[in-house]
Amino acid sequence: MRINEHGRLVVNFRTEARFHGLFVTAHSASPMTSMVMCADHPGLTFNISLVRSEPTYNQPVQQWTFISDFAVRDYTGTYTVKLVPCTASFNVEYTFRPVCHPRDPVTFDLDIRFQQVSDPVAAEFSLNTQMLLLSKRALWLSDGSMGFGQESDSAFTEGDIIYGRVMVDPVQNLGDSFICNIEKVFLCTGADGYIPKYNPDNFEFGCLADSPSLLYRFKIIDKAQPETQARTFGSISFNAYLAVDDPQAMALVRQPGSDGFRLESTALFQVLAGREWYIHAIYTVRSRDNANRGIGKRSVEYHSLTYSRHSIPTSQSRYRRSADGVPDLAQDIGAERNRGTNILHVALDRRTQIHPDLKQESQADGIVPRELNHGDSSDNRLVLIIGILVAVLFTVLLIILIVLVVRSRQEKNVTESPKSSSSTEPMMTHVPESNDSSEV
Repeated sequence: MRINEHGRLVVNFRTEARFHGLFVTAHSASPMTSMVMCADHPGLTFNISLVRSEPTYNQPVQQWTFISDFAVRDYTGTYTVKLVPCTASFNVEYTFRPVCHPRDPVTFDLDIRFQQVSDPVAAEFSLNTQMLLLSKRALWLSDGSMGFGQESDSAFTEGDIIYGRVMVDPVQNLGDSFICNIEKVFLCTGADGYIPKYNPDNFEFGCLADSPSLLYRFKIIDKAQPETQARTFGSISFNAYLAVDDPQAMALVRQPGSDGFRLESTALFQVLAGREWYIHAIYTVRSRDNANRGIGKRSVEYHSLTYSRHSIPTSQSRYRRSADGVPDLAQDIGAERNRGTNILHVALDRRTQIHPDLKQESQADGIVPRELNHGDSSDNRLVLIIGILVAVLFTVLLIILIVLVVRSRQEKNVTESPKSSSSTEPMMTHVPESNDSSEV
């Protein structure tokens, strides 16, 4: 088994028919088809196909493959495979199109343990630092002398606070000689199971730049230009803050070689299950003599907008790309610039989820989501209301039409009644002169 370039699970397996015949994907004489299911991933569907088969009905060995129709991060589970056996008579010779009789499916299980993990950011970009996501504030503020154990693998429930921490690798034993300073934090989720990676050589920039492979992308923290941050997703706030902006986090701020941030997890639960979030941080690591613990470097994308208002169209993307297509943010990352980056997956525990669907689409940070959650109940209600209004309007128009027809018939009867009178004398009417008010 493997993961293909689209992040989908591909499983190859072989079978040996212990009967006179072979397995088939489908047969015209039977409504049953071969299929793959997984109880641990009920929404995941598969496409199974026969790759090759020995040209015989005498217990042939056959090679099969099945591919998931879309990608998920964790494929671990028990997969049930159902194959349709087709028995052949002993006096029938094998043909390319089998002549056989389909039987009830044969079922067997495959236990698979397989997770997609983001490729670790190369040491040349991480600058020998560690990035952790923690669920406990006390651990976030600690000096790390007792270690972080399994706490860095915590799954966050809706309403939890996610505590991020970046620190110089303690194995380096650099002591107080270096200062770590977080500059920007991005949040993104991939489309169709894509896992963001940072590998500029392959034009992969994680959450730093717009990409068709990203479904949502937000810059939730910018130390130099906080006014450019995305504050909300839909109607729910990220409430993202750097440790230096949290008066209760001074214990972390004062630690050499460490820095942190925090955000609330509620906004992340607005996407459907199966969508995975990733946090991508940019930070600087400098010697204490050259470190600036205060305001960070001005944002590259900010300069790209304000450098020359007359030369840059307003419709241009926020991120100015260089001639080779590499974002300026990525060009600033590297050991020679003392600027590093790292990406972590955000594990969410959806068992206590309150809002299963996305109610509002966010256009924060100039990114328009490319996927809508179809089948929303609000859409159904809107269609129902429109239908009712149309029906009421049609009824009103019908009543008005009936009233007009009745009145027209009544007026016609009134005008025809004098003509049907039996009197033969002409009717005389006297019209007085307009300039004489007396009667004659």
